[in-house]
Amino acid sequence: MIKKRHICFVVILVALACQSIDKIEQPKILLGEDQMVEVLTDIAFVKAAKGSYKRFLEENKMNPETYILQKHNIDSIVFEENNIWYSGQLDTYEKIFTRVKANLEESKNKYEKIRKEEDSIKKIQDSINKVKDTLTDKKELLKDDESMHQELMQLDH
Repeated sequence: MIKKRHICFVVILVALACQSIDKIEQPKILLGEDQMVEVLTDIAFVKAAKGSYKRFLEENKMNPETYILQKHNIDSIVFEENNIWYSGQLDTYEKIFTRVKANLEESKNKYEKIRKEEDSIKKIQDSINKVKDTLTDKKELLKDDESMHQELMQLDH
């Protein structure tokens, strides 16, 4: 009885394993790898921005995904068909995502550099404002000294 179960299990397993997997057909409108990298990079930015700017997007009734598709002159069906097709081309899809990741890293580095420059400028502006405040205080003290000196001079006369 146990052997029959094992045999049945093996037969079913082999039958399932031998099923042919349909190869995904190339879409009628095939986006190049470069364009897929650009679209997927933009989508990654939008997903990140959605968390930070969700309220702004809702208030302005903006749909970032629609904007991205319009920017790249494609519709959602074309993108979905290409995404499915490329996902069936694992080596190519991996290369695409490696490039997307590199784009995101490059943008992150640019952003951090800009942020550091802005922080430096802010520190310089704060220092300048501090010096201005100090000079203003000193001018007021000098004015007070002058007025005291004039009062003393008037008293002497």
